[in-house]
Amino acid sequence: MISGWLDPRSRAPLAARALVLFAALASAAAAPEVARGQASAETHAAILLTLPSSARGLALGDAWSAVADDESALFYNPAQLARVRGLAVGGSLQNYIASTTLGAFAVAVPLKRGTVAFGLQLLDYGTADEVVPIDGSNGEIGAPTGSTVSAEDMAFTLGYGIAFGERRRLRLGAAVEYARQEVASYSGGAIAGDVGLAYTTPDGWDVSAALQHAGTRLTLAAVTATLPLTWRVAVAAPGIGGDAFTFRPMGEARQLSGAETSGVLGAEGIWRPGTAGTMLSLRAGYAFRPSSDARQPFTAGAGITLGRLEVDYAYEGFDLIGGATSRVGVRYSALPRGL
Repeated sequence: MISGWLDPRSRAPLAARALVLFAALASAAAAPEVARGQASAETHAAILLTLPSSARGLALGDAWSAVADDESALFYNPAQLARVRGLAVGGSLQNYIASTTLGAFAVAVPLKRGTVAFGLQLLDYGTADEVVPIDGSNGEIGAPTGSTVSAEDMAFTLGYGIAFGERRRLRLGAAVEYARQEVASYSGGAIAGDVGLAYTTPDGWDVSAALQHAGTRLTLAAVTATLPLTWRVAVAAPGIGGDAFTFRPMGEARQLSGAETSGVLGAEGIWRPGTAGTMLSLRAGYAFRPSSDARQPFTAGAGITLGRLEVDYAYEGFDLIGGATSRVGVRYSALPRGL
């Protein structure tokens, strides 16, 4: 997606090309599966669509689609939106690598036999001083203009999940996405769709599958690339324990077009201290990725639920940059979780 922007013959401002290069480096550190896809015959646009969209999900290594039960299901498997039985509003923010900001926000509302949801994902690369090429320098030397330029990725998603059967065991869902990238005065967009299904067995096992980001190509300053077509399959075991404490393991396999299949194991422990509507959660994940992957395999997090309000935290480390990122999420549900 960036080769045309990095060409010295490009008419794009130098600062704009620097922001695109910065975005590519951030992508390589944050999502090496995409970076490997770009190194092969397949190049992908809208890296934002492959990044975490939930503090709860990130803490589990993104092994979230089998057990998703809040508005963030929109970003993982729209079929699981059918589990949201009351108004739910939530968002999360993350100070991401290289001073970028990553966020996701969604609202879900029950509609007939299912639930409709709308969500926004955002990756803000920040700003840089605008520099324009000097005539005769072949784009290698620039002069500052005194202005600044910025770059960001955005994605808007509208989805619906519907449940079937007396106990709502079978769930189907679909979503439509509009992904947009902006760099300086250049912008481009693409439309895509997601489909998903999920099923809960009579003995409590949850299985799910989803195909995401199947759509048109995105063009930015005459450079065109496909969206990151992704499939994911997940399973979660029944909860182990009783009313006071429940432990639940889960796992997921996923593949982005042009990249290797990866997998992750996650687990969540929930403690109910006895106070009505109060829950404490601990979460962890371990991802199986190639050794070239910049992310550390372990993720972890915690959450506290006080009636209709929930606050979650997630941690993820990066070997390439020798640092870590944290994500904080807040959500409100008209119907407390677990009811």
